[in-house]
Amino acid sequence: MSWLLPLCVCMLLMGLLALALRRWLAVKLGQYERKIEALKLLLKATQTQLESQQRELTELRSGAHGVGRRVQQLEQHQQQLRARQDEVLQTDPDAKLYNRAMKMVELGADVDEIIKECELPRAEAQLLVTLHRR
Repeated sequence: MSWLLPLCVCMLLMGLLALALRRWLAVKLGQYERKIEALKLLLKATQTQLESQQRELTELRSGAHGVGRRVQQLEQHQQQLRARQDEVLQTDPDAKLYNRAMKMVELGADVDEIIKECELPRAEAQLLVTLHRR
């Protein structure tokens, strides 16, 4: 029976050790649970921010697409206006004279030459020279 006392002491120590281990594990489990909750909150905030940025990106894409269409429309309109301008310049005799006078100015003609060749009034010839000579 001499072994009974050491056995009881040993079992008592093992019980105390198990109790201490259980408490330590409970503390660690609580810490891990708090960390998991914090990570869940961080993940939710990140997801919310990502969704917001995705909405903004979609809006930007939509806006850029609209601007692109508008630029295309303006370019087409500009081409139409240039074609119309060329048509007018080719059919209007006065426009031909002014076009010829502008070319003469670009080539360095003076006011008297323009008056003589294009039969323009002096004031108009001077205006053309002033506007188109660089």
